Amino acid sequence: MAVARFGKTTYAFVGSERSNFVAVYDVSNPTRPKFLQILATAVGPEGLLAIPGRNLLVVSSEEDEPGDAVRAAFSIFELDRGENSFPSIVSANVNGTPIGWKALGALSAKPGDRRHIYAASDLALNPGSIFEVDVTKKPAVITKAIAVTEGGAPVEGIDIEGLFARPQGGFWLGVEGTSGARNRIVRLGHDGAILESIPVPADIAAITGSNGIEGVTAISDTGGEHVFGAMQRTAPAQGTPTLTRIGRYDVVTRQWSWYGYTLEPATAPGTWFTDWVGLSEIVAVDANTLAVIERDKLNGPNASNKRIYTVTLDGTPGGPASAPVMLTKTLAYDVLPDLQATKGWTQEKLEGLTIGANGHVYAITDNDGLDAATGETVFLDLGASERVFDEGQYSD
Repeated sequence: MAVARFGKTTYAFVGSERSNFVAVYDVSNPTRPKFLQILATAVGPEGLLAIPGRNLLVVSSEEDEPGDAVRAAFSIFELDRGENSFPSIVSANVNGTPIGWKALGALSAKPGDRRHIYAASDLALNPGSIFEVDVTKKPAVITKAIAVTEGGAPVEGIDIEGLFARPQGGFWLGVEGTSGARNRIVRLGHDGAILESIPVPADIAAITGSNGIEGVTAISDTGGEHVFGAMQRTAPAQGTPTLTRIGRYDVVTRQWSWYGYTLEPATAPGTWFTDWVGLSEIVAVDANTLAVIERDKLNGPNASNKRIYTVTLDGTPGGPASAPVMLTKTLAYDVLPDLQATKGWTQEKLEGLTIGANGHVYAITDNDGLDAATGETVFLDLGASERVFDEGQYSD
């Protein structure tokens, strides 16, 4: 804790070592402290030094685990009467209790609703839940939670990594497993009840480890409904070390086919941490175009690849897992500058992406529930889809 007078106001700064933030209070009247804001820090804020003469607060964070990509750091804050940039998403109260959430790693438009989108938490939160988010507010506000259920009971231990709200009603989930065989897509009713669970084929399960399905989307046309699942990393074919796959499931024929996607190479600096690159989300831009998040495993000043690419399907249904139809990717948007714009610790897990019914593109980082991470969630409005995906290049 540090107490200092800046101008006419006396502030108390209280560090939360386990939660990685500093709480700021106005204690000009010490018998009536007034909470003002939260400052996001690196992991383990331990030292707080106020420098009133320069309107600065310096915070030292002690946690340093190179193998987990967690490094000790200084955070320097300047007094600013403007708008707070943190938090970028909060929860509303229901019957006087805030809606609990963490590790938001999947986003979806809410069909026909320009005010709201959906989000979902991964395995870090039990039971599995889908959240409705009001994007007209700043910060964005989680207003409703829908529990995933089976047989009337909330589902524990479901790792929701992909989410798609179906125009026909209900949802598709992309569920990642601790092993390849546990990866699947799941169809829910509008109330969150599981209606159908579809595992990936055995040949894909055999070459997929714990980094499996990381996104899901769907396209409906005259041929029926087709569900696409992005695999974060699958075993590459010989001579293609950066190959991963995107699956296409035909709901009518119940058959899978596969596309190949070439990832950028990993660029970890030095040997202190093993980097890898994978897919983290998939979104249908139109009936022939998919957008994916491709990201590395680096954070802080080493973060390098946090990008949105597009691929064109050209009407082909894909091929077998052993010989996927290769897609050509085009860089649509580099999200790294947006993540760095807070001038804080750059987050690793850019994991959620969607195009809302209002035409805006939204992205979110998975805070990993404080597991080898700062716990900060960055929710981004990247602007109109025409700007993100180049106006005129794609059609409805």
